[in-house]
Amino acid sequence: MPCCDEPQDIIDDVRLDRLTRVSCDMRTIIRRNGLEADLSVEARQWIADHDDWDRRRIAEEAALGEREIAKRKALDKLTLDDRRVLGL
Repeated sequence: MPCCDEPQDIIDDVRLDRLTRVSCDMRTIIRRNGLEADLSVEARQWIADHDDWDRRRIAEEAALGEREIAKRKALDKLTLDDRRVLGL
C-alpha cells in the first residue's frame, strides 16, 4: 500500500503549503543526486505537474514585477560589506 498522509477530512491551506514545500525540497535533492528515475510513476508525475506550475507562477510573478520587488527587499537587507563580497 502506498504511503499517504494521516487521514483528515480537509487539509487546510497552511498544511498543504507546508507539504508542497517539503515535496519541492525533496524534488531538488532527488534531482541533484540523479535519482528521479528511481521514483514511482505517481511521484514523477507530481514533479512534472509541479515544475509546470512553478514555471507559470514564476512567469506571472515576473510579469507583475513581484520577483523584482522581492529581490530589491532582499538586497536592501544587505550591508555594504555584504554587497561588496557579492559583487553588487
